[in-house]
Amino acid sequence: MTTRFTGSYRRYVLACLTLVYTLNNLDGSLIVLLVQPIKSDLALSDTEVGFVTGIAFALFYAALGVPMARWADAGNRVTIVAVSIGLWGLSMMLNLVVSDFSQLVVTRIVAAIGEAGCMSTTYSLVGDYYKKSAERPRAMSIYLLAGPLASLISLISGGWLSGFYGWRMAFFVLGAPAVPAALLVKFTVVEPRAGTQAVDAHGSIKKLPSISAVLETLWKQRSLRRLTVALVLLYSTAGGLGPWYAAFLMRSHGMQMEELGVAMGLIFGVGGVAGILIGGHVATRWFADNERAQLSLSAIMTACIVPCFALFLLLPNKALSLAALVPEVVLFSVFFGPTFSLLQRLVADEMRATTFAIVMFLANLVGTGVGPQIVGIVSDLLKPALGAESLRYAMLMMSIVALLSAYYFWSAGRTILSDLQGVASLASSASAPKSLVPSHAGRP
Repeated sequence: MTTRFTGSYRRYVLACLTLVYTLNNLDGSLIVLLVQPIKSDLALSDTEVGFVTGIAFALFYAALGVPMARWADAGNRVTIVAVSIGLWGLSMMLNLVVSDFSQLVVTRIVAAIGEAGCMSTTYSLVGDYYKKSAERPRAMSIYLLAGPLASLISLISGGWLSGFYGWRMAFFVLGAPAVPAALLVKFTVVEPRAGTQAVDAHGSIKKLPSISAVLETLWKQRSLRRLTVALVLLYSTAGGLGPWYAAFLMRSHGMQMEELGVAMGLIFGVGGVAGILIGGHVATRWFADNERAQLSLSAIMTACIVPCFALFLLLPNKALSLAALVPEVVLFSVFFGPTFSLLQRLVADEMRATTFAIVMFLANLVGTGVGPQIVGIVSDLLKPALGAESLRYAMLMMSIVALLSAYYFWSAGRTILSDLQGVASLASSASAPKSLVPSHAGRP
């Protein structure tokens, strides 16, 4: 029971988990920044860049996420986190000796293995340390600050390190802190479960739901199904566009690495922090008892991404382009706190990590995996006609997918209240159905 922990210790654990997740996100931002020098150094095509930044990483990350989450739902999550972040750090440092495309692919695969064990596991731990619905969105928003903080750190320091010492050293230096972080987590963070297995309110070991039961819940529960589609589409937009921001600004606006690292670090770091804090604050302060309003907020903010991104791509000079990028980054980040907090509440505790892993499996396999590849292929196809400007229009096409994501966020809001009531009823029942699915689930 998490009630045995003091408030100060819970805050310490949240800080540790946020640190781990921040480190875990560093390479995503770093490879966005260093796409162009890596491409030039290793003589890669845009299609190969799309493979390295997309499928090579996402396929292994997505495939291993579910078994890692099953382990997290039943085992010692602290050990999983420590091993995973340590492996991730070693994969980053391996880039120091990369000399060709195949070796780069190997380092991305090893990084994916390490990252697969971190996100769903730390996510599940935050949920156990902050169980109250009134405090969970704020805690989740703090934890999710890891994304923009990673952008701030990796883009600014990565740009500087790459400019002076090369892209390989940038990966090595930013991966090194993961090893002491692994030791910190292992020896100072306590697994909040009694023992290493999930237990019910009476202290009995819970039977881990089968994968089929989790998939049944994902499919039949209307809000969960729609949120999953919304996230897959939004990650397709973010994942498809992410690896190409720096390359676009270099090709179309002639920005240099050091200048680019500072500009993107500040925009993605500060803008992302602002967006996540806004989403968490509004969900906790204004819409704490109105989950439909939380999802409506996510829908509206997601829809507004498209015009902001069009301005970023189409404005004629770099100052105006970078200015348009600021609201786009903020809008991209508002959904995190409310959405991931609701995802935890829509399923039973013993399937939380597995559910999240399956959702992120789909989001990463389709979004992070296929998205960059599509942009790279379309850019190469447009290059004979548009030259260096081909990337601009390939990215513009991908951004339109955000409108579909906004629709599904809005649609999930129509059923969220009844679905939450159904889950609460099952949780309070002494004999909950094995499928853990409300009786009204499955209707569109």
